[in-house]
Amino acid sequence: MPDLQIRLVDVDMWHKLVSMTFSEMTDGMENQKLRETRPLLNPLLERSFTTDLEGDFLQWTDKWGKEVGNGMIIEELKIAVDRKMLGIEDACQPLSILSQWCSTGEWAAWEARVLLYVEPQLDSELSDAEELYREEVWKIALEKIGLTDKASYVESVILDWMARREALGETMDETKDPLIISTMQAHQRAANELHEMAYQLRKDHSLIALVGREWLEPQRWGQGQWNLARILYDGWPEV
Repeated sequence: MPDLQIRLVDVDMWHKLVSMTFSEMTDGMENQKLRETRPLLNPLLERSFTTDLEGDFLQWTDKWGKEVGNGMIIEELKIAVDRKMLGIEDACQPLSILSQWCSTGEWAAWEARVLLYVEPQLDSELSDAEELYREEVWKIALEKIGLTDKASYVESVILDWMARREALGETMDETKDPLIISTMQAHQRAANELHEMAYQLRKDHSLIALVGREWLEPQRWGQGQWNLARILYDGWPEV
């Protein structure tokens, strides 16, 4: 089962970077001159390595750089799509890489486990994992999580997990299932990190939660006005 992933993106910095020209960006990535533009990493979260993202961007420009002009990155990508010089997937790849660059932290969990962290915050049950990628689900869930103190939220996740196990007839006896403790600790860690994301979103309105899926095509990352394909087609959202 794939991981659901969330990037906590500083949209102001993201917009500044996609407003640069391709030559400015390529030079900055090649010579490591843009590293100071990365937002500070939230110490409670993890994110993609800077060197990996520099390599990813330069690899893209090596392959597709001749298909775009040297205006603003976001405008040149849209022009290239309109002229059929680039497909939408390839055009959204630089936007995705730069969203990772502007992330203050990332979060990932198996889709089946994400239900534990999110579903109790909603008014109804989710019918399948695909519903985890609806904009309204995360808008409601993250807002409620961010308004709950961390200890209470983490405890509620663990209690819900225990109740679901017992309803399925699974044991909570660690002598019978040696993975009980490690699984509980994994749920605690994931719930702590998700709460931190929700708290930061409530505190800092320059951040957005960009939700996607492991191996998902870049144009399908994000929901609503922050979907990457929509940004290319409709322009940068007003915030």
